[in-house]
Amino acid sequence: MRDLVFSHIVGIRRTYWFWPSAMTVLAIILGFTLPFVDEKLGSDWTRSLGFFRAIQVDGARAILTTLAGAALGVAGVAFSITIVAVSFASSNYGPRLIGNFMADRTNQIVLGVFVATFVYCITVLSTVHNRIEFQDEALEAFVPQISTLFALLLTLSSVGALIGYIHHIPESINIMNLTASIGRKLHEAIAGLPSPEHAGRDEREPVDVAPWAGLPTGKGRSHAVRARSTGYLQRIDVGSLQNLARSNGVQVRIDRAAGDFLATRETVMTVLGQSEVDAGLEKKFQRGYTLGPSRTDDQDVLFLVDQLVEVGVRALSPGVNDPHTAMLCLDWLGAALCAFAERPPAERLPAASTVLYSQVTFGVMLDRAFDQMRQHVSTDRTTALYALAILTDIASVACRPDMAAGCARQVTRLAMSANEQLTETLAREDVEEARARAIAKIAAPQAVDLGDSSARNG
Repeated sequence: MRDLVFSHIVGIRRTYWFWPSAMTVLAIILGFTLPFVDEKLGSDWTRSLGFFRAIQVDGARAILTTLAGAALGVAGVAFSITIVAVSFASSNYGPRLIGNFMADRTNQIVLGVFVATFVYCITVLSTVHNRIEFQDEALEAFVPQISTLFALLLTLSSVGALIGYIHHIPESINIMNLTASIGRKLHEAIAGLPSPEHAGRDEREPVDVAPWAGLPTGKGRSHAVRARSTGYLQRIDVGSLQNLARSNGVQVRIDRAAGDFLATRETVMTVLGQSEVDAGLEKKFQRGYTLGPSRTDDQDVLFLVDQLVEVGVRALSPGVNDPHTAMLCLDWLGAALCAFAERPPAERLPAASTVLYSQVTFGVMLDRAFDQMRQHVSTDRTTALYALAILTDIASVACRPDMAAGCARQVTRLAMSANEQLTETLAREDVEEARARAIAKIAAPQAVDLGDSSARNG
């Protein structure tokens, strides 16, 4: 059940129709409810307002028709602007960032305001009528005064939404805001990683899930739980797997990481124990994970790293040639890795735990970021020097020697790659000098100056 709910939540969050549809339904309800209230109250209350005169049938129809047409027209323009922004972001920053724009709540609500205003005006317009005479009775003219005034308020809200929308679209495609948004998500994900002070990690719902790296102690039968369809492993419900494993006296070993692509019948996890796993029990274990058409950042911390790397790599491509954007991505990657390096690594789960899984380590994240960017960063002198300074800063806050050693390894690899890629002799010499300084500072952390901005500026 939790797997089903999560998959629907992820899908709704990344769709553009949910909030506009919800607001449209609300507009239809109000469009029929407020005229009913108008009918009960009548129009005599308008006489007590000296500044307000009751709207007549023709005036109400003209107002509602005009507002409905204007709202629908502006909604079309807003949708077109959104499509242009998405197309721009896809071609310049990467197609995997489209989900960030589709999930933008501001864009959804603005479109919802315009569509809801149109639907509300049309609904109220259907209740306005002249005096109608039948054979044995007459139906008096009806103009919903409160409903018409509310339509005017909705229009004013639409104007405010349009102003905010015009401001929001340039802000949303601003590369500094885009990288900052991804960088903050990455920093928050790292802050939520388990640490030694979190007792009972086996009972916590993890924010990152990787394959178990140790050897299980469980003996007896082993049964592979295989993927029931093809897609990306979006989430593993560790809590439900723990309860299921305890109730059946078995142990579960996670064999794939959140974010991995699985083909049908590939092994996701292995059930270990004396009990036999029949088809019914296997289906219960299969409900403990979610497959989808795309990666998410729910338990896949490296997905956010890959997004920043993708933006940086595209910025360094010959067609774009924007090293400043690449350095911006390095800033946020460096900030996240600094936060990771300051955290003592969490202790590995006991081999007797009901669900065995590992977590993303500092070394894995460091190599994932810089191994993918190295061949592109090394082609530009300024960016290469900036990356060497970032690695030095990360090593300076590392709480363990192996973390600093990982940074030193990346420094050496980046310098070697730059020596092969750069054609200018002076540029190669600058990189070699920066490498020597970085290695010296990493080897003597007490001498590292965190405020050394000259290294970053080349």
